[in-house]
Amino acid sequence: MKFQATEDKVKLSGRTLLVEGTRYLGFSGSSIEFTFVGKKAAACICSDAQNWGEELRGRIAVYVNDGQEPVRRICLEEKEGLYTLYEGEEEREVTVRIMKYSEAAFGKCGIRYIEIDGNRLCTPPSGKKRKLEIIGDSITCGYGVEAENELQPFHTATENPEKSYSLLTARALDAEVNLVSWSGNGIISGYVDETATAPSDRWLMPEVYQYTDISCSEMLFGNEESRWERWDFSRFVPDIILINLGTNDCSWCKDIQERKDVYRDRYGEFLQYIRKNNPGAEILCMLGTMDQRLLKEAEEAVRIFVQNQGDGKTHFLALPAQDPGDGYGADWHPSLLTQRKTAEIVAEEVKRIMGW
Repeated sequence: MKFQATEDKVKLSGRTLLVEGTRYLGFSGSSIEFTFVGKKAAACICSDAQNWGEELRGRIAVYVNDGQEPVRRICLEEKEGLYTLYEGEEEREVTVRIMKYSEAAFGKCGIRYIEIDGNRLCTPPSGKKRKLEIIGDSITCGYGVEAENELQPFHTATENPEKSYSLLTARALDAEVNLVSWSGNGIISGYVDETATAPSDRWLMPEVYQYTDISCSEMLFGNEESRWERWDFSRFVPDIILINLGTNDCSWCKDIQERKDVYRDRYGEFLQYIRKNNPGAEILCMLGTMDQRLLKEAEEAVRIFVQNQGDGKTHFLALPAQDPGDGYGADWHPSLLTQRKTAEIVAEEVKRIMGW
């Protein structure tokens, strides 16, 4: 039996884009999940592997039943290929989850169809009661968390959202989660080097957040922005939204107060947009793991927003700087130990806010 990854047949997690029957997993941690009775399942997956070197190709992980670790990790090396997801000796009921490990900016992942032996496809797995959305950058994606040390350059093979504070927090809270995260991204600038004379302002998070998947949309429709799918905020209504943005802005703002003030003001504007589209959600803003130079401005943005909007459901959390003794991931990113420590802090704060 062959079937497409439509909502009547699979459970969706994260922002996913459906175009002509192909389900695109773009953001880190986005996934589909289905249950069937049989011995084997495979998926026909397309990618744009030809556009990337091996170090930037799309990567997925496959989970079976309630397993905490993937049974397979797959690099998408073909334009279109049939990948085995599960194979067993006896016919039984099996739940399979395909999760995007690499992030939206690099190799794509489009699920053309899923194929199972026999025709016993079950009702899709049910979702969790609690809902969490996390907006962030490389830290949220799990950039380099599996690298041996800080001297290793970026590689999608060492990127793992399941080991980032984001999905660790969701697991601790037993919550469904949407990650809208993108390495090098920010509020007024993406990451720039020390010699930059202008900010990196293409596809900053306030724009990315408006779309289901801006990267896949551009791949499919080019510059026809009218065809890019705007995110329908009714598709996922979070109980609480976490925002972890500012680390990359620091590279542009440095210690220049005028730039810091622009960051603060734009952050406030972004909060207004988030609140407009998520009127019932609590919002928790956080910053500090890799760079703390914008902590004051981020906290000010929240304070001004709360004061001007009378919004008592928006909060701020200063995160501790990563400890060199805990090691580093690729390019000085947080190690697994740092990610775990961050998850503990964030989960406790969410519990306090939500009364969970």
